[in-house]
Amino acid sequence: MAQAVLKKEDHSADIQEIAMTLKKEHIILIIIIVALSVYLFVRKEGEIHYDLPEIKHIDKSDISRLTIKKKGSEIRLKRDNKRWIVSPGNVPADGGKVDKMLSDISGLKLTAVVSESKNYPLYKLDEAHRIEVEAFKGDDSLIKIEIGKPAQSGRHTYIKLGNDQRVFLVSNELRSGFDKTVASLRDRLVMKIVEQINEVRLYDGKRKMTIVRSEAAAPVNVNRGQKAQEAKKPKPQWRTAKGQHVKGAEVEDIINTFSNLLCDEFIAGKTKKDFTSPVYTVSLKGTKTYTISIFKEKNGKYPAVSSESNYPFLISEWKAEKIMKKFDSLVESKK
Repeated sequence: MAQAVLKKEDHSADIQEIAMTLKKEHIILIIIIVALSVYLFVRKEGEIHYDLPEIKHIDKSDISRLTIKKKGSEIRLKRDNKRWIVSPGNVPADGGKVDKMLSDISGLKLTAVVSESKNYPLYKLDEAHRIEVEAFKGDDSLIKIEIGKPAQSGRHTYIKLGNDQRVFLVSNELRSGFDKTVASLRDRLVMKIVEQINEVRLYDGKRKMTIVRSEAAAPVNVNRGQKAQEAKKPKPQWRTAKGQHVKGAEVEDIINTFSNLLCDEFIAGKTKKDFTSPVYTVSLKGTKTYTISIFKEKNGKYPAVSSESNYPFLISEWKAEKIMKKFDSLVESKK
């Protein structure tokens, strides 16, 4: 009887010990689960989130206006038929630079959510540093973004999108394309010629020279078996109005300089009427006449006006020298 009682007591003790062990294991398991949950939560907070908003596709051709705002300044761009006008100033804009802006906007692609902490100075998205860009179709806003600094990769940019307070990463370097002034956005093309020039007139402030183009005679002897139309076309000849032979390469250099002439910058606060008494004037005649007048050099640059631009501008010394040829250097010496 006593042995039965002892066995019963031992069995009860075993059950209690097993229960205690299971209880401890449950407690340890709960602790592990809680710790793991906390770890995962903290890790998630530190990671990049991927719940990205969808950006509606924008066609470049739909964008008719852009506004670019930085602290203390605002630039407005407006499409005018096939060209763009930049304001303040209401002057022609550089089509290539505007087209890059349109491509950046239409190709905008979010790659990650970087921050929800509103620590905007870290990404240069605070009021002092951000660039606010809004694109319009007529009066309707298509998209509004705030551009911050480029990421370390140099191929991404931190931005904010519309009224969303989060900071996103986009797969393009945007800031350099929009961090512009009116002066840097202006179209600096002041002369473009795409036709044949037949006459060049030069005036150095004292003397005048007229140079006329004439086509050289076609070669009489054509190699046997070679078609006449395949024979090399001779270069045109240039002569003064008095019949003097002129160095063709020098004349072509003037024409080529005019063919796509970009100024260094425009002269603020001045009009073409403010400039008189040029030191050198060149007129090129094709189906129309193209003229540039150059004025006295100042601080290493030459003020100038062009028949193809409404605004006075500056050109560098080396460009001016390609235009202001000395008369005696143009005439071929007699052999």
